[in-house]
Amino acid sequence: MAVLHKKEEKIEVVLSKLPKDYTDKQFVDMFIQLYSKDWGKIKANYIKQSQDKEPGTIITMPKPEIYLKNILEVYLKNAQ
Repeated sequence: MAVLHKKEEKIEVVLSKLPKDYTDKQFVDMFIQLYSKDWGKIKANYIKQSQDKEPGTIITMPKPEIYLKNILEVYLKNAQ
């Protein structure tokens, strides 16, 4: 199950609100501002994975901020 639905649409909206020379932090902050419910879902999914893991198991989902940076990176790479 996808953690974030309609990623591309949401990324486009966030990018439209940012200056051209935005930073990753600005992207994350704007995403949180515009999509606080989705941010909550991302964080909840990360927390659930970290709590449900067996000792010695690696958490497959990156931290929420890194998750957002990763989806932005993939989006930008595919947009080229």
